[in-house]
Amino acid sequence: MTGSAISDRIAQGSGRVVADTVIRNVRLFDLVTGTLLPTDIAICGDAIVGTLDSYEGATVIEGHGRIAVPGFIDTHLHVESSLITPFEFDRCVLPHGVTTAICDPHEMANVLGRPALDYFTEAALRTVMDLRVNLSSCVPSTALETSGATLGAADLLAYRDHPKVIGLAEFMNIPGVLNGDPVCMEKLEAFAGGHIDGHAPLLRGRRLNGYLAAGITTDHEATTAEEALEKVRKGMMVLIREGSVCKDLRALVPLLNPVTSPFFAFCTDDRNPLEIAHEGHLDYLIRLAISLGVEPLAAYRSASLSAANAFGLRDRGLIAPGRRADIVLLDDLRECRVSDVISAGRLVNDALFAAREIIPPVGIDSINLPAPVTARDMEITGSGTQRPVIGLLPGQIITPFLHADLPVRDGIVQPDPAQDIARICVVARHGHNDNIGRGFVKG
Repeated sequence: MTGSAISDRIAQGSGRVVADTVIRNVRLFDLVTGTLLPTDIAICGDAIVGTLDSYEGATVIEGHGRIAVPGFIDTHLHVESSLITPFEFDRCVLPHGVTTAICDPHEMANVLGRPALDYFTEAALRTVMDLRVNLSSCVPSTALETSGATLGAADLLAYRDHPKVIGLAEFMNIPGVLNGDPVCMEKLEAFAGGHIDGHAPLLRGRRLNGYLAAGITTDHEATTAEEALEKVRKGMMVLIREGSVCKDLRALVPLLNPVTSPFFAFCTDDRNPLEIAHEGHLDYLIRLAISLGVEPLAAYRSASLSAANAFGLRDRGLIAPGRRADIVLLDDLRECRVSDVISAGRLVNDALFAAREIIPPVGIDSINLPAPVTARDMEITGSGTQRPVIGLLPGQIITPFLHADLPVRDGIVQPDPAQDIARICVVARHGHNDNIGRGFVKG
């Protein structure tokens, strides 16, 4: 920031000069005390410069007594898993108050490698919201997987200093970390001292200690209050997840209160467009948490200030002078009913989205099958006695390892609807081989 920009902020904040924009007559929800404070909010460029006072502005947004809270921060998601581009994601979730999102383009990187990181970092420079990127740390997730690409430490280091990159995304190869796998060690060393996201479902005790000793600081995989409490006590920031597939909020919110809220944030990981349209995004998580008994102070603090602190985004998370002007205006605090959103000092509207430069997506031709797949390719032969079965738990990503006796017809092991057991297949789509994984799933 130039000296003249700093001077402008000082002059407008101190009232010597008319502010660029003033949001007039709002009730600021104070994330320190949880009280509502009547005020104007003065904005210079993309920064808040005045609160708890009255101001004049070249542009005035009438608050009409609405409640002003800081913009929401989704701390972990995969935009491509919401089945839309970053630009459509921007248009879908920003009106719900999500002014910052931290994405890991892992699903796309697992197919394309560096072109996926190129695409997301370039797209993030053009979205209205502040889309931040954590670099996909495990491509492939483990050596057991056939991925479309491989990302080594040197590949990731090429993006470390990009202005939209925060650090290293979810380190899901837990055995690799704990056993000192050289590939894992090289990546952890390359990003030591920076932000490294965790991914540690069910990890407890000494194994959790070893994992944290690698410099990993966050986790979105806690599914019980006991697991989450151990993790925050050991210094992790627990990201409470409520998405389309994984729904952990009800299990974890008993831990969330004004005392503990600095150690919890929210994430979606991920929500599909229909649920975004019908229920919302982080506004839905806040609304649900409050309906389950969480105090509004704890819910809104976790959705903004705590999230900002966890990821080193010191310029946001509060409506306060010097902070980024990401502001959500609410008609109702407990219901989190969003009526207007200001992103970097700009009122969010259709014209703002229309002014973006849209870059074309990549990977459209990435499905490469060596030969057509037929029904016969899906058949499972052998004995039906005590076949391994993947168990599904509603709303969770954890899968119990089950066994079941299944019927056999003409040498082919059959699914069994009476036991709620279906056949499942995974077809290699990268063109490297013609592998098909075949199995059964219950639930």
